[in-house]
Amino acid sequence: MYAQIWPLVLTIAMVAGYFLKQFFWPAPATRKHEQLRLDWLQSLTTTAQTEVLGVQTIRNSLMSCTMTATTATLAFMGGVTLLHGDGLAQVERQHILYWHALAVLLLLGLAFITSMLAARQWHHAGFVVGMPVASPQRQQWLEVGQTSLRRAGRYYAASVRLMMWCVPMLLVGLFPVVGLVSAGLLLVLLLLGIDR
Repeated sequence: MYAQIWPLVLTIAMVAGYFLKQFFWPAPATRKHEQLRLDWLQSLTTTAQTEVLGVQTIRNSLMSCTMTATTATLAFMGGVTLLHGDGLAQVERQHILYWHALAVLLLLGLAFITSMLAARQWHHAGFVVGMPVASPQRQQWLEVGQTSLRRAGRYYAASVRLMMWCVPMLLVGLFPVVGLVSAGLLLVLLLLGIDR
């Protein structure tokens, strides 16, 4: 069994390594997008009659992370159904696939949580953006809005990446060595392209 579990352990290490790297050394794209959101809020704060535009933009971002959370939830429910159905019992390497399925469920659960945390932060930012530009309250709460936008972006990026890591985790369970090398390598290359 231990000879068959190393691809799972290696894939989990790749996932952990990627997220640790993102936490301590965010990619250039992550920093640029964060600054873009902060500049956007500052621009809205100094331009009159942009409150509706700001709220609509926040609403679009809120809908996007709601869709991500919904997708993660549906996939999670499907995974639990497959795990407890009769289909897995008929598979030759059942115990290995079981651990891979649990790892995928963990990633999906974390994707749901981070997506909901992003939705919460977008919600907070929406209140700040919706305040009249000239109001003293807008200036009073501007820092909270900036912090909320920063956190929302980070949480949303994490939720999308967690969902992306489900693919190699599942492929490694189905095709241990070939799945690990091809899916893990392709995802790392894809994420490097996204993170530029």
